[in-house]
Amino acid sequence: MLTRVDLAEIPSAHLPEKVEYAAIVPDHDGPLPLCLVLMGGGGSRQTLAACLPLFEAWWSEKSVAPMILATPSPGMSYYVEDPAAGVRWDSFIVEDFVPHLRATYHTAQTAITGMSMGGYGALKIAFAYPEEFAAVAAMNPMMEPGFTDAEIGARNRLHHTSGGPARLIGPSRDPELFASNQPATRARSNADRLRNLPIYIEAGDNDFVNAHDGTEFLHRVLWDLDLSHEYRLYRGADHGGPTFRPRMHEMYKWLTRILSAEPLTDASLEAIRAQLQPLRDQAAQADPATRRRFANLNCSPT
Repeated sequence: MLTRVDLAEIPSAHLPEKVEYAAIVPDHDGPLPLCLVLMGGGGSRQTLAACLPLFEAWWSEKSVAPMILATPSPGMSYYVEDPAAGVRWDSFIVEDFVPHLRATYHTAQTAITGMSMGGYGALKIAFAYPEEFAAVAAMNPMMEPGFTDAEIGARNRLHHTSGGPARLIGPSRDPELFASNQPATRARSNADRLRNLPIYIEAGDNDFVNAHDGTEFLHRVLWDLDLSHEYRLYRGADHGGPTFRPRMHEMYKWLTRILSAEPLTDASLEAIRAQLQPLRDQAAQADPATRRRFANLNCSPT
């Protein structure tokens, strides 16, 4: 498959300066899906360009569907939406970047993915604008396990030493800004709008900045909200290292299944479900939670 990498920049009224970006564009006939790839801290458009051989290999073996991949160079922005500071990454992505890419490449549906800081960005943007995206997927998202700043302990502030917007990351954090950008807060506020959004989250359980705590927290929030999602916790895996590429491959294989609308059930399963429905209806009279996808669990000791 012949593929090119476009390097360009785009102005925006939502950010202080122009934003450089890269797009990996496979040779194709007809529209392809557009997949945003939001980079982690220190990543840039060159990071995506360096992934070209990886995606070409996956496309060649047909484990991942061809798609147009695009990323802005984010610096250590955390993709923050901070109108008071004149920095509005949510607005840039949804109002400027995605429309520009759709018009430039004549794309089909749009997905948003990210790793680490970019996983946090992908989740918070998708949870604020679920109608814009066909799916969201995040690897070890750098999010903290709480709805408010007061809930976050020292264990989950280790990543603050790497830098970021002072009003969001570090001792000068604005608690209201943290809460308004927190993916879990947005999920709780927009739960009904997220019911048709395919969601994928994952982390390693040996993450050196404890990003798995935030991912587990979000999993529990989504569970309690009865929001369907795919959650993977990789035993022994860290924030990067030898598991990173295989996990990244799994994420884009999942996205391929979602974008291709691969069926997740069959006639035999549907028949069993139909047989069980009277029992479920009866159980729901005594326990209304039976009508939920997920049970109301209480794992605290009594």
